[in-house]
Amino acid sequence: MTKLKKVTNIQPCQKNSRSFFEKLQNAEGLDLRDNRGKRHDLAVVLVGVTIALLANRDGCLSSIQRHLAHHYDRLVTALGVEKRRPVSRSQLPLILEKVGAEVFDDLIFAHFAVRLDDKTRRWFAVDGKELRGSIASGAKRGEAVVQAVGHENGRTMAQNYYCGKKESEVVAVRQLLGDTELISQKISLDALHCKPNTLLMIAGANGKYLVGLKENQKQLLRQAMKTIESQAILWKQSSIEKGHGRIEHRSYEYYDILEMAKAERWTACQMRTLIKVRRTREELKSGKKSFETSYYVTNETGNYEELAEAIRGHWQVETSNHLRDVTLKEDRLRSKKRI
Repeated sequence: MTKLKKVTNIQPCQKNSRSFFEKLQNAEGLDLRDNRGKRHDLAVVLVGVTIALLANRDGCLSSIQRHLAHHYDRLVTALGVEKRRPVSRSQLPLILEKVGAEVFDDLIFAHFAVRLDDKTRRWFAVDGKELRGSIASGAKRGEAVVQAVGHENGRTMAQNYYCGKKESEVVAVRQLLGDTELISQKISLDALHCKPNTLLMIAGANGKYLVGLKENQKQLLRQAMKTIESQAILWKQSSIEKGHGRIEHRSYEYYDILEMAKAERWTACQMRTLIKVRRTREELKSGKKSFETSYYVTNETGNYEELAEAIRGHWQVETSNHLRDVTLKEDRLRSKKRI
């Protein structure tokens, strides 16, 4: 589904809450489904999708579906329609594919003065991996690969190879992004790629980035930590997860850094939000606790829950690479030829 783009002169909400729903019901050319695809009332689904988009769900179908399901009871009560099961995540894209986009766009603009953008942005984790099986005896580096992996489905969408002995992962990632349409998507990166040229590439293509901030950019990290000391928290959330013999508590704090003083080389990167993440892990058997604080910067604003999911999603991609190394024995592959 597409993302909403804000415009000026937003009109007030309609006094009759059913008016938009009734226009959807009666709009010609909106419902392009055949009879086999009419398990769900299209007007109800599209009202729920519209509300989710107006709530800054930003085109992420999983987030939209969760919002729709969470508010479904109140939605059908307000519309005065029969309560059924809300649309599932798997069914939602199939339904939206059969919607007359121009008709839907005009209806949304007429009621809420917003337009549907023509791009759907999804999160992709870009991460490098050393192919240790290619490292010759006595050498420290060998062949390596950088991959762009979808957060939502774990699929590798693009990859690029480079020689770890004489080439840089940073350059390989820039080539990967520049040679594909991924540069206009939402990209999560580890702290190695917190570099002005990389972030500027993504921001310049109207993409979104989420990148770790560590000691490899000491001045920027110090400036960010100093800035948030005197700032109010924009948003705060936490989560608890139990598994693998431990309990992990994560808290997220979001700060506005748009006006943060920084070196000139960072100004064009459009940094807007800093995220401070505190992790506490407790081993269930031993009771041993560990603590970690990490920082991330992004040119995204709002969408706080989605950003937290993106941080978690990037970590899961890195974990997946480790599992492939161990379970599928990828790192034991011996090859003297470049792939």
